[in-house]
Amino acid sequence: MLAVTTAPPKHARGKHAKPSSGIATGWNRLIKNAALGEPGRRRLVAAGTGTASVALLAVAAVAGLSATDSRQAPRAETAARQAPSAPAVQQSAAPADDDPDGLPDALPYLEGKDEDKKTTGHVKEIRRSGDFVRIYTDLEEGDENSKPAVSLCEWTTQFLRDGGDEAPRVFVHGKSEGNGSVVLANKQSDKDDCEVSETR
Repeated sequence: MLAVTTAPPKHARGKHAKPSSGIATGWNRLIKNAALGEPGRRRLVAAGTGTASVALLAVAAVAGLSATDSRQAPRAETAARQAPSAPAVQQSAAPADDDPDGLPDALPYLEGKDEDKKTTGHVKEIRRSGDFVRIYTDLEEGDENSKPAVSLCEWTTQFLRDGGDEAPRVFVHGKSEGNGSVVLANKQSDKDDCEVSETR
């Protein structure tokens, strides 16, 4: 049998003591009601379940925020790593002047010798190929030794000499229906005069 005492609790609250919080009061009531029988126990279980659900929702929200942060952190790191490389991307998109085989100064030089641009208007590309400089044009296969082809060869030879090349080698190419580009004029040695004896 449970003894009931009327003695005041050891830690009785004085008139200046802080009143108990609403949550503590609610729990105390629930515990008292639980002692009153089955209805009280049901209320206690329902209250506990509700509190546990709220706690689980809070934990899930915190976990969701952490997961979002962890997904965003790699993205931020990746963006930070890519930011310094942006100038490199711009450099790779620079004009073809950076092409080691390109001769960006050649066409302006040739145009300086061709006032009406009738000859240089045929030029599609000028590039170095080993020891040779190749001029690709829209001239036809039958234009070998034509005035535009020979002039392009001679002017390019002079351009190379002016640049310090002591043994300039030049090929002027035209359109060809077969594989490769037909040679319309060339200078393969110091004795060549840029004319070809036959289509190569």
